[in-house]
Amino acid sequence: MRGRTAQVAGLGLHGARAWHPALAQWLGWAVLVICLVASGGAGAQTKTPPAVAQADKAQERQRLFAQQVDPTDSARFAWGRAAEAVGQEADAIYLRLALADDWLRALEGRPAPAGSSIEAAIAHGRELDPYFLERRARAVWTAILQAKQLRAEWDRDGPEVPRPPELDALGAELVQEGPGLWVRRAQDGRPRGLYLWLGVRNALAEPLPLTEFALQLGRTGMQPAAPRMQCALPRYSTRQWVPPQTTQQYLCSAVEGGYGLPPAGVSWLAQMGHWFSQGAALQTVIPQQDQALSRTARILVQVDNPAVDSFLRGARESTDKQEQLQKERAQAAAAAKKAREPTPARRSGELLPLWLKRLAFLGGVVGALVLYGLLAHRFSVAVASGVLWLGLAIPSAIVLRSIWTMGGTDGWGKLGAIIMSGAAIAAPFGGTLAAYTVYKLVVSAQARRKAILFLLCVMVIIVLNALERWLLW
Repeated sequence: MRGRTAQVAGLGLHGARAWHPALAQWLGWAVLVICLVASGGAGAQTKTPPAVAQADKAQERQRLFAQQVDPTDSARFAWGRAAEAVGQEADAIYLRLALADDWLRALEGRPAPAGSSIEAAIAHGRELDPYFLERRARAVWTAILQAKQLRAEWDRDGPEVPRPPELDALGAELVQEGPGLWVRRAQDGRPRGLYLWLGVRNALAEPLPLTEFALQLGRTGMQPAAPRMQCALPRYSTRQWVPPQTTQQYLCSAVEGGYGLPPAGVSWLAQMGHWFSQGAALQTVIPQQDQALSRTARILVQVDNPAVDSFLRGARESTDKQEQLQKERAQAAAAAKKAREPTPARRSGELLPLWLKRLAFLGGVVGALVLYGLLAHRFSVAVASGVLWLGLAIPSAIVLRSIWTMGGTDGWGKLGAIIMSGAAIAAPFGGTLAAYTVYKLVVSAQARRKAILFLLCVMVIIVLNALERWLLW
């Protein structure tokens, strides 16, 4: 009896000694949480102020608006790309409408307006009706084709043309019958396909967007004399428009089964010469999507413009310089704040190694368990559980308050804050239950037997599951 009393007294002595380290441990954790909150607030102060970012955007916008647009420059459409690059998507739409109006005026033969700034062009674009621009565009395309200002050109007596790479896979079935004309024939001589390397001439002073079209040989208002051929840009070409006063090459093809294919043994080149002698001509058929103004604007914005490239390069360099300056300012502010902080507090927070933090945490856990055992032996399990719950609830409340006062609780951050709050609320209850379980395992032989049986059952279930997978799977 005296031995047990001495053991209890010793346990009480050690528990009393462990009370102060446990209290200091929890106070240390509270101080650490407060430091984290303060460092988060300091980090938020080093971010770029919204006013500075808005001032930078306004400066880029003013530089863009000050640029001059020449109505006679066929590369003026690229300024829409510059407006999008500096974040002015809405202004880019109005700018494209104004430039499309200038493009239509030039194609209609009306005098070009005077040069103006991009800001004035955007203001003009707000006054335009896209519906009437669309109607004008379709009428312009019809006039262009009727006047043959966009015409197909092929010289059947011209120089030899190298075979496009798209036709290399056809092999020996492909026979060249003229300059830029290839016929794919079967073994019995029957034609299986026609391929024509065609030039499209733009006789206007404006670029014309043209990615694909149809080609037919015949006379206007009469039945075509040859099969309808589909024409598209070569696969290695990235330009989707025909520049002004230039000729761009397209590859046209007609597959087996088309109308007007000559019989076996008849030269396709001779057949085409016969049709040309009867007054037939190459006629282009532009699809409806190529006549749409929206598609025209999307293609024309890709026109190369050295002035736009220089503007975008300057904007990128200006943005890089501003970011570098903001970074230097943030570093200088952080260094100044670091210099103002007291040296002992900074060292105690920064130079504490990770292993020492873990050791202190384990020491706090052991101290809490010893305190729980002391109070349970001296008083009761209820008193020990209440004291431990209160000791865990204080730092949990501090952490819970810091979660919702640090900011960043929008969107996914709010979901993370809810999960962390739930963990902070459950920590006192979970810690108290764990301490009670450990205490029961130490003082109660019946609890130890139940725990051993529970562990044996778990092990048996794991072994049976492994055997079932090994035998049946």
